[in-house]
Amino acid sequence: MAFEVPPEARRMVLSSASHKWREFKSKLTTQYIIPHKDEPELLEYPPADYNFIEKAHWDIFVADRLSDEFMEVHKVQKRKREKNKYPHRMSRKGYANLEAELSESVPESELDRATMWIKARQDKHGNFKDSEVEQKATEIDKLKKQVSDGEVTTCGTDDVLTKALGIPEHHGRVRGVGGNINPSSYFNLPKHRRKTVEERIREGCKKFIEEETEKIVARERAMWAERLMRVEAKLYGTTIPIESPPAGHLTKELGSGQGSCSNLKEKTTMQRAEEVANPAKKRLELVDDIDEKIEEQNGRGLPVEVEAGIEVAATIDHVHAAPTEELRPSECKLALGSVDNIVAIASVVEVQDDKCANQTVHGHPLGEGNVRVSIIRPLVPEAKLPFPVNDEIVYVKDAVGTYIAWPRDLILQSPPQTDKKQPNKAAGKGSKKRKKQTAGDEEEYIDLKKLPKDYPSPLKCLWLWGRDKLADGKTISFMLTDKVFGINRKQYLYKGDIHALCTMSELSCGVICMYMCYLHEVLKKAKMSDMVGFVDSHQIGALGCGNILERSRHLSVRFTNAKKGQIFMLPYNAGKHWMLTVVNPEEEIIYFMDPLRRRLVGGEWQIIVENGIKIYNAQRNRSGRKSITWHNMGGIPVQQGDKDCGIFIMRYMKEIVNDKNLEFASKWQRRSDLVYTQKDLDDVRSEWARFVMKYHAT
Repeated sequence: MAFEVPPEARRMVLSSASHKWREFKSKLTTQYIIPHKDEPELLEYPPADYNFIEKAHWDIFVADRLSDEFMEVHKVQKRKREKNKYPHRMSRKGYANLEAELSESVPESELDRATMWIKARQDKHGNFKDSEVEQKATEIDKLKKQVSDGEVTTCGTDDVLTKALGIPEHHGRVRGVGGNINPSSYFNLPKHRRKTVEERIREGCKKFIEEETEKIVARERAMWAERLMRVEAKLYGTTIPIESPPAGHLTKELGSGQGSCSNLKEKTTMQRAEEVANPAKKRLELVDDIDEKIEEQNGRGLPVEVEAGIEVAATIDHVHAAPTEELRPSECKLALGSVDNIVAIASVVEVQDDKCANQTVHGHPLGEGNVRVSIIRPLVPEAKLPFPVNDEIVYVKDAVGTYIAWPRDLILQSPPQTDKKQPNKAAGKGSKKRKKQTAGDEEEYIDLKKLPKDYPSPLKCLWLWGRDKLADGKTISFMLTDKVFGINRKQYLYKGDIHALCTMSELSCGVICMYMCYLHEVLKKAKMSDMVGFVDSHQIGALGCGNILERSRHLSVRFTNAKKGQIFMLPYNAGKHWMLTVVNPEEEIIYFMDPLRRRLVGGEWQIIVENGIKIYNAQRNRSGRKSITWHNMGGIPVQQGDKDCGIFIMRYMKEIVNDKNLEFASKWQRRSDLVYTQKDLDDVRSEWARFVMKYHAT
């Protein structure tokens, strides 16, 4: 007797026969041999149901199944079988027949593999045999709703079923659809060819060159457009218009670029634009008055940058002519080339260090013969800095509010004032305004008598200490260690940082890093330091931290040098606003938390984090997932003011660290009405104050 099998069906038929042959032997073993292994008389003859088996063959089969080698294999396979937590209840029906049966009552659009997986584990009454299976089915239903609401995104094999089970899809089979179906055909995946190291490096270099080329072209176009506008204004005697930014547009904020959001609301943005635009349209003889009025309008007394080179009237002779500036006692003049070429007004920052060579500015050594300065008012905004910071802080106008290096011999200090001159009538009005502004320009002053009764006492002690110890530009330094941040770097704290924390104003990178040092101590006490790590925000910020590729490499190095399975907290500042990102590089899952509850849709930060994970995978020779999963935490408490985002991300980090199970995602993923009270925020500030006073106050 012979069977004719077509060549195209030969493999399927032989595979099916082999499968049935294994099932038959398994049935004989589990039903007729193993249960009666201690009763030899019952194993002497073949079962009556299978009388076609010869006795000689049966004796050989029984001896093989009762051997020590087979019993050891049986135990191993039995333990593997016990690991199947979610067994199906289809018997021999299979997914194909189950789908055909369900298609009569369920629309085909709803019969995805997640639904099939659930139906395969229910009985005919829709009940589950095991509570664990029922729990997973409930989780699948929740994920489906989140996908329909846009809270969770799926792509390829990383769909609802994979997310619910928490186990990636295995190569060669697809859960919930039956046999003879592979992932590439079911998910329509393209054939993947592993790229060589040279190809990956070539692609990275090509992308980097394209990004830098776009930046250079955009910068050149903006420069020539501005020059053309100045020439036209000089020729025709017109005023250069200063356009207000569109509603909702985030303008470049004064400060170091590592501060907080002070103009994130549309109302605040329009007010700031009007403050700059309206005074600049007045005539030249009112320039001094303009500076005074702008400083009066600024709530914190910060000087607002007004380009002296803008031609506001036809009487200007030189485009870059700088107005005469009167120095305050704590200010100095910065010169370029020679002492006669004054380009800015600044203040010198004295650092408590033995040698200047030990100081750094934006990650670069300060160098001998140089001094750390902070530009207050630019006189020639387009003048190029003696020591540019990468491609981001190049001109004087870019350095307003941040710290840069300047040659000591090109710094002109204000002479001591012994005699006070009486103001004349012509200058009387301006002098009154200057006195009024100076009296109210105590931006780093706190009247303790006017504080509320419930103001935290640790903050009072912190301010009293900082007011005396950090006066006249003095600082304290502390080390960022590789155990906490993966690097060793010195960080500085200024009096302004203490004032900002005490008044809930814009926080700097140093304040955030100090709080992460405190949280690391909390993790050590809870024996969780191997579970949670931190990234230095100074290496990944938007300004003064390098280009996209450099910041991605910083992240990849941090991931590589950390413990396996560790998650990382990334406080990120886009120049105006603090946000928190939690990254799990092993699982390639990212949790994004914006105190304004905005969703992250593309952009520079997403590219930086994803490239960091890809470089990390390439260094470990891992293929990684096709797409990295982002979760927007829409249930976090939203910030109430426009400058307290730094305090809020510190509170987010505190709650994550205090959760030993790290289940913050389940708490914050869905939108909620959670809010932080003032006491919640004061707890964070008090912890910061006590930590600094204990370990760093001398």
